[in-house]
Amino acid sequence: HELRTPIAAIRAAAETLLGGAVDDRSAARGFVEIVARHAERLARLTQDLLDLSRIESRQLRIETAVLDAAPIARQVVELLAPTAREKGLSLATEVPEGTSVRADARALEQVLVNLVENGIKYTSQGSVTLAGGRDPEQGVVLTVTDTGPGIERHHLPRIFERFYRVDAGRSRDLGGTGLGLAIVKHLVIAMGGEVTVESGSSGTRFAVRLAAP
Repeated sequence: HELRTPIAAIRAAAETLLGGAVDDRSAARGFVEIVARHAERLARLTQDLLDLSRIESRQLRIETAVLDAAPIARQVVELLAPTAREKGLSLATEVPEGTSVRADARALEQVLVNLVENGIKYTSQGSVTLAGGRDPEQGVVLTVTDTGPGIERHHLPRIFERFYRVDAGRSRDLGGTGLGLAIVKHLVIAMGGEVTVESGSSGTRFAVRLAAP
């Protein structure tokens, strides 16, 4: 289904163009935009599938080392700040300097990008905050908290399954592939950690727990 939908849309638009719509300049642009939008969706889906396959088959080498999580958190926020501004959201990082964690730098960055991007995507007003620090019992805990509409309790046990969506139609409209949280889960596990989610009417909070040095 995830592949059939964009392929069907591209095929239908192309057939309409070939059937004569290409000569109608105003109509043609609309169909070309459909092709471009769904081609981009296919590209994202293909990349996510490749990433997940590499992680699950252990072709992606995960090498943990002692890192400072603060600079990585700042890079993630700087990367996604323009997207947050476009939606009028406040995006901040509250990871103290010197928050040492045992992790793979690239994997940790991808995990945080996916979680922050997810928060921005599903929050229409308010804020998304990336925070973290040492916990005496749980090592290092990095959290991404948003002020979105929250996720109903019965969805939470399945939220990290591949292609599982709380609202399939809305997720597709916002460009989601349904694989981002599955990738997060596998990367965190590969680094020897755990990821959990809590949600209510005031928003959602993802927590990534990793070993402290």
